Parts: sequence; structure tokens; C-alpha cells
Amino acid sequence: MTNDMPEQEMQHVQKQQSTSKRVVKIFLQVIAMVAMFAVLLWYVGIDELFTALSTIKVEYLALAFLMYFGINILFAFRLQRVLKKDNIKTSFGKTLLAQYAGMLTSDFTPGRSGYMLTPVYLRDQNVPTSKSLSTILGIQTIEFLIKVVGGIGAVIYLVKFVPTTTWNEMFPQTLAGINVGILIAGFGIGLMLLGATVLALFTWSKKAINIFNKIVNIRFIKRFTGGLISKLEEYKDSAHNTQKAIPEILGLTLICWILKGFEWWFLGLAFGLNIPWIAFFLIHPLVTALAFVPITPAGLGVQEIGITGILGLLGVPLVTAGAFALVARGLLILEDLIGLPQIVKSTSLLFSHKKPQTTENPNIQAP
Repeated sequence: MTNDMPEQEMQHVQKQQSTSKRVVKIFLQVIAMVAMFAVLLWYVGIDELFTALSTIKVEYLALAFLMYFGINILFAFRLQRVLKKDNIKTSFGKTLLAQYAGMLTSDFTPGRSGYMLTPVYLRDQNVPTSKSLSTILGIQTIEFLIKVVGGIGAVIYLVKFVPTTTWNEMFPQTLAGINVGILIAGFGIGLMLLGATVLALFTWSKKAINIFNKIVNIRFIKRFTGGLISKLEEYKDSAHNTQKAIPEILGLTLICWILKGFEWWFLGLAFGLNIPWIAFFLIHPLVTALAFVPITPAGLGVQEIGITGILGLLGVPLVTAGAFALVARGLLILEDLIGLPQIVKSTSLLFSHKKPQTTENPNIQAP
């Protein structure tokens, strides 16, 4: 017994160190977020910002809310359809709540990684984690690839229609003859492309999954992977089934992108902006990349500064652009609160003392 004590104490110390590092990391991210918003508010001006917010047209704001609701309806339908390809039948209402719960979690996690908890929110429908995870990863892969295309389109649009003098006023410094603003945009696009490539390899490449399988089967690592290995074969089969849904994922994602263009267009009209719909349609994927920068939770502050800068290139006053960015974020969080009850419910299930069911999933349809 005494021989085990040093190892137990070491594990306890390592756990405490890991917790301390996590707390410090979260604290630094919160500090960075506050600093970002402080810079934005200082640059725009608090009084001017409140003035811009007070003149917002509520009817257009309501239409923007409606567009975002439509997007989540389609997201839930997309999730349900892809799961059906894997012989899983789900309730649309419960799937919609799980979708909102995933979005709400992503609103406050670095790199919007909280959306990967959506499989947890589907557990009350007895959806196997291996199947829901492959579904989420497959959908996110297509999402990232579409955003890469949209981001490239946005850069082309901005370079074509924004005068060079405006670029130099917003981003006065250049690097190797290339405007810093374009470099930042290129970095964001590259970030999304990298994410899409990694997700695609892990989701659809059997070779990549087999390499991962070899890694987790290493004797030393196997001690820490627990039941992961036993689930890997299930995941490989589910990932293969998810590929069958690519046309549906692609089609529904494109429709959601169009609705997102209308959401921002209506939000622009709420602030009296005379910007064509195609501009909002293209720039949204570009600024979305900033939400995946893990400096702050969900890119809070970083994305708002990016939106303000891009709208500034299109001739929008900084005060109005800053107000637009803040309301765009607030609109998402406010509507995503619909998923809060599902988060509470799923959390209570996780910490309950009920033993996991070992019976076959009743929602799995016969092939």
C-alpha cells in the first residue's frame, strides 16, 4: 500500500497542475477579451455607440432574428437527415434544442469548440456518441470548406470594389508590398482551410483513422485512452455512412449561407446601411474565421474588431460598424439561449448516478 502512495500523490499533483493551467488559460482569455472590447469601445466611442444603438429600426432587427431562427431550423434538419443516413431516427424538436445547446456552448468556448459537445446534448435520444460525433465532424468539414470559398470570394470583392486609398487608410502599413488587411484575411482563410483539411482527414480518410488507431494502441498511450479504442471501429463505420449525406449537407449549408447573408443585410438595414446583399453574403464567411482564433472565447472582441474594419472598408462609419458588430453577436447569444434548458438537462444526466444503458439503441433503424 505504501508503494502506491507516491504514484497516487503524483497523480494528484499532476491533476492540480492541470487544473491550475486551465484556470490560468481561461483567465488570460477573459483578460484578452475584455481588452479587445475596451479597445473597440475606446476607438468607436461609448456615447456615439449608444446613439447608434438607439436609432436602430426594430422591424429590420426582427427580420434578422427570423433569418437566424430559419438557419437553426435548417441546421437541426441537416443534423437529423445525416443521422438518418446512419440509421438513427431522432425527434426534430429535441434535435433543434440540441442544436441550440451546441451553438450556445460554442458562443463561450475558444475556437467555438463547444459545438463539439452537441453529441452530449443528443444523448437523451439514445444517439450513440460515435455516430453523432462523425455526423458533427462531417458537417463541420463541409461548413469549413464552404467558408473558405466564401472568404476567397470576399477578398476578391473587397479588392475589386474598395479603393486602394481606403485600404491604406484602414490598414496603413504594408508587408512585402501586400496590404496588412489582405494578409490578415488570407491568414483567416488559411486557418479555415487547415481546419477543414484536418477534419476531412479524420472524418473520411481511413488511412488517417488507421494511423490514429496505431497511435492510441501504443502500450503507454493505451493506458490513458480508456474506451476510445473500442469506439474507433464504430466511428469508422459511422464516418463512412456520413459520406453518403455530403450532397444534402452541401445543399442545406449553402441555403443557410444565403439566409445568413439576409440576416446581416436586414441587420444592416436596421442601422440604415446601404450595402448590397452580395457584400454581406461574402464577408460573413471571412469574419467568421476570426471566431475560430483561440485568443478569446469564440473570438469575442476579435471578430467584432474584424467586422468593424471590413465594414469600414465599405464606407460604413466606425461607430455604426461597431454597433453592427455588437448587435450581430448579441443576436446570436440571445436566440441561442433557447438551448439553455437542454444544457442543464444534459449536465444533470451526465452527473446522475444512473448506469449507462447497455441495451440496443431503440432509435436505430433496421438497414
